[in-house]
Amino acid sequence: MSDDADVLVVGAGLAGLRAAQVLNRAGRHVILLDSADHVGGRLHSRNVDGFVVDEGFQLINPAYPELLATGVMTDFDLRSYKPVVRFSDGESTYELGDPRTDPRLLLTSLRHPDLTVTDALRIGAMLANLRFSSAAKIVKNPDSSTRDALRRMHVSARAIDGILAPFLRGTLLDDELATSWHYSALVLKSFTRGRPGTHPRGIAALPQALSEQLTNTTLRLGETALNVSATGVETDQARYSARVVIVATDATSAHRLTGADDPGWRAQSTWWWSLPEQRDAAQLRIDSHRRFLSSALDISSVARERAPQGRSLIGACANGVFDANCDREVRDDVARLYGVATNDVDLINRDVVPHALPVLTTPLNLHRCQVRDHVITAGDYLQTPSIQGALVSGRRGARIALARLVR
Repeated sequence: MSDDADVLVVGAGLAGLRAAQVLNRAGRHVILLDSADHVGGRLHSRNVDGFVVDEGFQLINPAYPELLATGVMTDFDLRSYKPVVRFSDGESTYELGDPRTDPRLLLTSLRHPDLTVTDALRIGAMLANLRFSSAAKIVKNPDSSTRDALRRMHVSARAIDGILAPFLRGTLLDDELATSWHYSALVLKSFTRGRPGTHPRGIAALPQALSEQLTNTTLRLGETALNVSATGVETDQARYSARVVIVATDATSAHRLTGADDPGWRAQSTWWWSLPEQRDAAQLRIDSHRRFLSSALDISSVARERAPQGRSLIGACANGVFDANCDREVRDDVARLYGVATNDVDLINRDVVPHALPVLTTPLNLHRCQVRDHVITAGDYLQTPSIQGALVSGRRGARIALARLVR
């Protein structure tokens, strides 16, 4: 009996889509399975009362090398935000950013009470070094916690606690800066090379664009994989055979299907709010006064299509799992950050993502791809948890599959 496909890929997130793309480019037929009714996994968007909201807070960095290698960015309508962070301490606001993009930011940055000229020079030198260092060079050096690494660079405790920790906590989902410095350094490197942005249709536009490049893939959505083996996959609807199987699901599903390691997780809660339309609000905002919210951003400031006329779409995040009991205080914080009356702030939706980011303690362990019982496992949790990591892992999984196909 002939196989249904050369390769079966379980999981139509970015890792699975990238694996299918690489296999298609090599002339291989792929069956791509996913239990959801859409591609992209967590990179999903939906329309709520005219607002396009994502599943959690997610932006796209166009500087990711693997993202560029997919070819999807050529005609992708990415709208980038300002490379500026606005800190609010309850009384004053301070804008920090790269003075290369706007020389005025040199003066506004130094107005921050926790940033001295010496710290500014040390942080600037660190970022310049990361910008021009390869990823291989960054992870070759001994690893430590992010806080310890910053201390070794002689950045003051005041600058760490007042500026870097509030900025990084929303990206690392880590209030203590215990995360691996290797991972933090790679994140900071990506920020120095690209301006994160959004698409008018939300984060879902990215996996959709990648799926449209698949030329020899049979897509099966709404099918849950129950068992996998070296020669096929059994779902809740059918049995498929193939010469190679790649499991490119989230870590928890991969653990169930293959026994792959399931790391510990950090959670994130995101509130989506509607405000009267804001002006000049395309910068990340950080509440350094209460420090409950990790960050807030006017998503629609660069993509008006994501909110009805006359309204702005604000995404506000906090590390951890929070329910409706916190809605009132989050509303108050958002109103203060954007200088509007509380009764002008309307809740659109709240997303809680328990498995938002793996716990990345030191030393950073890059598993690459795992192969167990001839089943290949791929996913961003095996690389660096990011769009870049998911795409790299998918490509590497596909390369392993191609090598097995020619044996």
